[in-house]
Amino acid sequence: MIEINFTLIIQIINFLALIFILNIVLYKPILKVLEEREMRIDGQQQEAKKVVEDCQSLMVDYNQKLYNAKVEAMNAKNAARNEASLEAGGIIEEARKNAENIIEQMQQQMATEIAQAKKELEPELSVMAATIAQQILGRKAA
Repeated sequence: MIEINFTLIIQIINFLALIFILNIVLYKPILKVLEEREMRIDGQQQEAKKVVEDCQSLMVDYNQKLYNAKVEAMNAKNAARNEASLEAGGIIEEARKNAENIIEQMQQQMATEIAQAKKELEPELSVMAATIAQQILGRKAA
């Protein structure tokens, strides 16, 4: 059986003193270090979350700017294509008008030359007709 005597009281005092000393020397510093560590980890996790959120917002901005740049480039390309098409149409129209003018001038020149040739050949026409008739008929035509 357990006897309650003076040694039991000394053992209880020794145990309480050991707990008090261990609490001051060991438990409180360890708990303090663990709390500081947990606070640092929480702070770093919050900082990491903030960095991730910043990166995501930067990616959204980047994608939006990239999309806007693509749209702007496509619009510029279409505008340049339309302008080139209009310019080409103008050049083709001008070339067509020039061709029509040249054709008209050539037709007028040909008409003038034909009229001039008719004038020059008219006096000789009767002589040529008589010569042709003579050659075809084999005798002199009247």
